[in-house]
Amino acid sequence: MRKARALLMVLIFLSLCGMATLCRAQDLKASLPILPPLVETPQKGILVNLVKAIDQVYPGGSISIEVAPFSRSIRNVVSGQADFHMPLLKNPLIPENKLDFMYSTETIFSVVFVLYSKKDLDMANLKQYNLETDRAHVDYFEFPIKPSDSIEGSLRKVSRGRIDGFIFAMVESDAALQKLGLKDIKRKPYKTFDVKIVLQKNANGKKADAILSKAIEDLRKSGKYQQIMGPIVDQKFK
Repeated sequence: MRKARALLMVLIFLSLCGMATLCRAQDLKASLPILPPLVETPQKGILVNLVKAIDQVYPGGSISIEVAPFSRSIRNVVSGQADFHMPLLKNPLIPENKLDFMYSTETIFSVVFVLYSKKDLDMANLKQYNLETDRAHVDYFEFPIKPSDSIEGSLRKVSRGRIDGFIFAMVESDAALQKLGLKDIKRKPYKTFDVKIVLQKNANGKKADAILSKAIEDLRKSGKYQQIMGPIVDQKFK
């Protein structure tokens, strides 16, 4: 009788949880791209600090961080090796139902793209120029643009006249420009994009979206979000 009662209690417990594994706290894995100053190492960077803060206010488990090249970091999420990637600009040129991932509900910040060139270019007719952008962002442009694997490398090309211009995120590109000490490059605003978190396109992605959105909401209410993201959250071209 006691064995039957114990078995019944186990069955009730499992039915309430769905499966035993679902009763455990859900740990999440973040895949972040190498993108100074946002992400420099798994321990250093503005977005690294954000993920650590999310981990602190997330009671359901822990969040680990790995760092990879930008395109591979997104593939880590699509393939199920990671639960989320950040940041990614929402691409207005590609319908969401055509993507193999989903965007987060939350917009974590907006980013200003800037054109870096040695001479003034016609912003209304950029297709006539030899331009580069980060490899993961070539689909954000309505004109031909070449992929780049290095912000610093592309800025050097601009300075040496090997390409007409480089278009990419202002914070990262300005940091690289300052590091290189190039004085012959002009800056001009191109466009502002919303920045999202990349999630798996399934039930796990929806669950992670809810977890991350709640954590970010809590961080905003406490003022911690602004404290961490201050250098990039209120971007204005100067």
